[in-house]
Amino acid sequence: MSAGTAENTGVRVPLDDTVADPPHAPELEPVRRALLDDAAAEAEGLVDAAIREVEASIAEVQQQCDQEVSEIEQRSARAARASLDQRISIARAEAHRAVLGARSRAHDRLVEAARAAAIELRQDPRYPALLDHFEAVAREQLGDEAVIERDPDPAGGIVAELGSRRVDYSLPQLADRALDVLADEVARSWA
Repeated sequence: MSAGTAENTGVRVPLDDTVADPPHAPELEPVRRALLDDAAAEAEGLVDAAIREVEASIAEVQQQCDQEVSEIEQRSARAARASLDQRISIARAEAHRAVLGARSRAHDRLVEAARAAAIELRQDPRYPALLDHFEAVAREQLGDEAVIERDPDPAGGIVAELGSRRVDYSLPQLADRALDVLADEVARSWA
């Protein structure tokens, strides 16, 4: 995995392995906490909705699979046992693929919704304070000589570079990090 990327492994990976989590400016803590609380509540709602959607999809696929297996069993009862075993195995494999596909689509929708919600933070009156906070964090991590890009289109947030070092506090990246934190919870609900 390269710096600046995240995978859905449930493990939080810093964007730059040489950079530790930044200390938070005490005066921005109320803003940070409010934004984190809002984001956590919204993310929890998105996760709950995604879990309900996946559970409904799984139930529907399971019902279809049960019906298909039942039909196969009825037809195959008259045929050789080997044919029945083969068809049941195929139906189960197809059902498994369908469940995995439903989970993947639900996850993609969750990521899309979380990123869109993060972009909407640009309309929040607290957004300039959020930019100030992440600019300060980036300067703490990279130094005062860092080149800071505030609120870049279309991602918003802060992106900073100094030489080959880069920190990315763009809004989609912040949403992805929040989802990574929730990945274990989602994985447990699908197990």
